[in-house]
Amino acid sequence: MKAEIISVGTELLLGQITDTNRPYIARALHDMGIESYHQSIVGGNAADILTTLRLAAHRSDLIILIGGLGPAVDDLTKQVVSQFINSSLIPDTEALCKLKKWHDAVDVEMADNNYQQVLFLEQGKPLKNDFGFAVGSFYQSNDGPDFLLMPGPPWEMVPMFDHYVVPLLERQYLHGQVLNSLVMRYFGIGESRLSQLISDLMISQTNPTMTTDAKKHEVTIRLTSKASSEALAENLNQKAAAKINTLVGDYFYGYGAHNSLEKVVANLLEENQQTIAMTEVFTRGLVQSTLQNALSQTETLAGGFNGMSALLDLTDDEIELSGDNGAQLVSRLAQLTQQRLGADIGLAILAETPESNGQHDYVNEKVWFGLVSHQERLLVTSQSFAKDHQDNVEDAIFVALDLIRRHLSQQNLVDRA
Repeated sequence: MKAEIISVGTELLLGQITDTNRPYIARALHDMGIESYHQSIVGGNAADILTTLRLAAHRSDLIILIGGLGPAVDDLTKQVVSQFINSSLIPDTEALCKLKKWHDAVDVEMADNNYQQVLFLEQGKPLKNDFGFAVGSFYQSNDGPDFLLMPGPPWEMVPMFDHYVVPLLERQYLHGQVLNSLVMRYFGIGESRLSQLISDLMISQTNPTMTTDAKKHEVTIRLTSKASSEALAENLNQKAAAKINTLVGDYFYGYGAHNSLEKVVANLLEENQQTIAMTEVFTRGLVQSTLQNALSQTETLAGGFNGMSALLDLTDDEIELSGDNGAQLVSRLAQLTQQRLGADIGLAILAETPESNGQHDYVNEKVWFGLVSHQERLLVTSQSFAKDHQDNVEDAIFVALDLIRRHLSQQNLVDRA
């Protein structure tokens, strides 16, 4: 099964809009085991769309077109496809009713060109648009490629694809097999290193498939399995996940496509009924604010100091670190923070005087992290960052969050022992 993805829109060709739809669909097709070797962008011109369709029809079994379903003059996708496959366009009754009701509700007379939004390919299947008026179409041909037409705005396309298209493609092309995806999240390791460590598994594994994705502060692995039932597919993913984490589990922090490091830390703090206080000389309160957004219990944060060293009996000269005293200072600062604010955990973050490396205003900044708990467990570490200062601060936020996560995870293991 070979699919081809075509985005339609002159604004995409001119670079006025970034096309996020094609990558989104390409990833989903890969997860489903549907091959896709060709993608393209074509402007809203009937002749150009027709030329693109002729080429695609010779090499693909499913042609996916995104965009050009609206009421504008250059929204010609469904009209050109209709001409290409010699199929009429007919209105979707439910969508037409929705369109008329909206115009009645806002007391605006409906323009005639709005009517074309609710048309779909006759003998095809209309695809519901929950967040707009442009109806999608799925058309199966007896002697040529199948066609899938979807709207261009991502806030309309993505829900349509996830809720209606994916189940449809599974029924039509996956022969009753069920798909199950599992996203695994890693912090503290780069994509190249992670891929190298699990390369043997990636090469040998066919079900589930494994793909890695580098994000700004983390790496994810997506496992996608096929089986005759949801339970069997999920079991395949769990077994593969266990194998992966025997190799890179030290960097693993959680599951889920919409998870985050701060959410995991917040959950651990609340599950363990722990409070935390922070003194952030380097990050200036950003760790606390990042964590606060993920917490459901505000009392978990016992407070903090943002560079206010005098409150913790440390002078400004002491904060200007040098040499090996960074470990001692950050330890003391973490202990004082915990004691003054009566928290279960005290965290301190401060940095040595930055040094310019002479390249694009990047600076080398050595940052010290200290964490102490009410059980007198003390963790002290340092890390050097070499980007511009703001990026260094942002990286330090996530290092601090991971330090908290590791401490709480280790505490759980000790408590269970």
